[in-house]
Amino acid sequence: MKKLISIVLIFILCQSVCVMANDSNISLDPYPYSSHVLGEDLVIYGDTDFDQVTLGFYYPKDQGYMGYAKYIITITADELKNGYVIPTETYSRLWPEGDWTVVVQNGSARDEITISMAIDASYDRHVRICEYSDNALSFVETYSCRGIVIKDNVLSFSLEDGTEYRIFSWNNFAPANSGKTKLFIATYKDGYMTDIKTYTGTLTDFGNHITLTVSDTKRVEILYWEDNLTPVQ
Repeated sequence: MKKLISIVLIFILCQSVCVMANDSNISLDPYPYSSHVLGEDLVIYGDTDFDQVTLGFYYPKDQGYMGYAKYIITITADELKNGYVIPTETYSRLWPEGDWTVVVQNGSARDEITISMAIDASYDRHVRICEYSDNALSFVETYSCRGIVIKDNVLSFSLEDGTEYRIFSWNNFAPANSGKTKLFIATYKDGYMTDIKTYTGTLTDFGNHITLTVSDTKRVEILYWEDNLTPVQ
């Protein structure tokens, strides 16, 4: 009987360890822009298998702010997945420029991102749309933006004049990340589509670096770079 009880206890403990090990994931999406403008809503996205997590928003560690907490709040997994909104105010002593930190955690599981807060928007990231023919560059356009957002299989970015670009790929009217597909580059102004380009080929990458092979001699590449010509990961 004692041996049976021991086996049962070991089984229960193993099950508990497995549950704890499985219920331990927290990951935050990288902030899509090079900086956040004070006064705009800051939206934090992430994923977790906990029901609830604690989100902390911390001041910069320099300028005398010592990384103290601005506030700490408990949110649900759905709130984090759908985007938790942190309202920010315009520049002041209570809302300084600098590198702020967002930390999401539950027990020992945690993740954090650093967000540069600024008074004005910085258009220091660049998207290049290149067309190649016979392995030679035949066409290139470069756009300066604050950053790109990839959501629901659509890559989008906005220029300083308000023009928005949306890039997406479809195969049989369904989003496609690879394989035979049509790649669309649509231009919007004031909410209305003003232009669209369509390419058909084989997609091998979709993200910060897009490659579409149109034929043996033609391809389209879309590159995303920081101001110092470093690829954004």
